[in-house]
Amino acid sequence: MTAQRYYVVGGEYADTSFTVPAPGTQLETHGPFSEREAKVCWRDLTGRTVDNAMVRYVLKAEAQAGGKSYWVVGGEYADTSFTRMQTNKELEVYGPFDKWDAALGFWRGMTSKSVDDALVRYDIRENYQPGEGVRPAARPKAKMQLTETKSVAIAAPPEKVFAFVMDGANWPAWAIHNVKAMKPGQNGVWDMETARGPGKVTLRGDAASGVIDEVFVDAQGVTWNVPWRVMAAGGGTVVVMVFTKPPSFTEGQFLQGMAQMDDELEALKKVLESA
Repeated sequence: MTAQRYYVVGGEYADTSFTVPAPGTQLETHGPFSEREAKVCWRDLTGRTVDNAMVRYVLKAEAQAGGKSYWVVGGEYADTSFTRMQTNKELEVYGPFDKWDAALGFWRGMTSKSVDDALVRYDIRENYQPGEGVRPAARPKAKMQLTETKSVAIAAPPEKVFAFVMDGANWPAWAIHNVKAMKPGQNGVWDMETARGPGKVTLRGDAASGVIDEVFVDAQGVTWNVPWRVMAAGGGTVVVMVFTKPPSFTEGQFLQGMAQMDDELEALKKVLESA
């Protein structure tokens, strides 16, 4: 049976969360070693850097080190094919990062500093091997927030439904969980009294297409951008709304709000069909 091998990984970090390397540095990887050799290496490195609180080294078993790791790789390229480095420039490599989010945060920082230079590019690579060299790499994919689409069929003409929804004075009649009162303001902005305090909602709509853009800002300053579509279907109207979880909301809070939205759309249907 092959003996377990170990690596010593670390270096100087940006802060004491020990997740992001200090600017202009990259984490070191020493090994593989036997367990005894790794501990000797770790003690030596730690002893030499004991006065720097931002320097940290850890032991990682080969199986652990062989898991997913993320690296930020890039720099100034010769052209927009991003396959050759600019003359006298070397490929910059930062990492490894144990978590995608840590690599993404570092990538954002590097990208923001070079946003005005079309030949500077950084990418996130999974399990990059130092010395691998330059190769085309995709930009990191954005992680989407949780999104839900809600719809309701209403036995009423679309022009009636559109006009009813665009008039904020009608909202307390159907937004039964969230809206206590509405007061008109300027330029399509309504002052709203909600169960969680005051808020504001802006409504912009086009009757011909049935498109409504709603922007709601609650008492805590959290913004919801909610696109609507009011469209003729089946001899009546279908209303479609798309909700995206604000970053400050937990998944549980968002799903609770979506359950309340089901009730409110049913209330909208009942009000319009009985009018």
